Amino acid sequence: MIYDLFLLNNLSDNEKEQIISLLDKPFFFKKGKVIYSRNNFKKALGYIVSGKASAVNDSLFKKSFEKGNVFGAAAVFGSDNCYVSKIVAESDCEVLFISEETLKKIFNLYPVTTVNYIMFLSNKIRFLNLKLNMISCTNAEDTVYKYLIENMNSEKIVNLPVSMTTLARMLNIGRATLYRSFDSLEYSGKIKRKKNNIKVI
Repeated sequence: MIYDLFLLNNLSDNEKEQIISLLDKPFFFKKGKVIYSRNNFKKALGYIVSGKASAVNDSLFKKSFEKGNVFGAAAVFGSDNCYVSKIVAESDCEVLFISEETLKKIFNLYPVTTVNYIMFLSNKIRFLNLKLNMISCTNAEDTVYKYLIENMNSEKIVNLPVSMTTLARMLNIGRATLYRSFDSLEYSGKIKRKKNNIKVI
């Protein structure tokens, strides 16, 4: 069911089965239901078993989570009781929550999972550092590139969730300027485009 969960990397099939046996049953969320919100969230790692969800911040699209994706890793083991984004079910979906208590138990029984968790968070930190490097962008091209950096997945691919007109409005630039910015970024080798799929180089 969840063999692609990053915690299970570098473990034997038997060890994976033993860890899975420690987990609770998934929760079901109907389309449109809030899974996590700023002040109402489980201190747990969330794993999408089926369906799709999105993280939004101040009503703007931020990131999509599909089957096999995880969220909430930074919400575990922290002292803060506020979650940054709101996560909403984009379709009917099932979410498996792995509590802080369960994670500690898994870490104690299978130390490799601790390394896996650290590696996962380290990759997230590198990703955030890349975003921070774009904060000082000033012109339209930099604004578009910043948006792509902020919304790319782990493979550096952005699937544009809205029309170019809507995106231009979101970024507060003209539609023609948006197209020119994409052309310039592609010409300079910073991105590759294939319809609404954009690869950040």
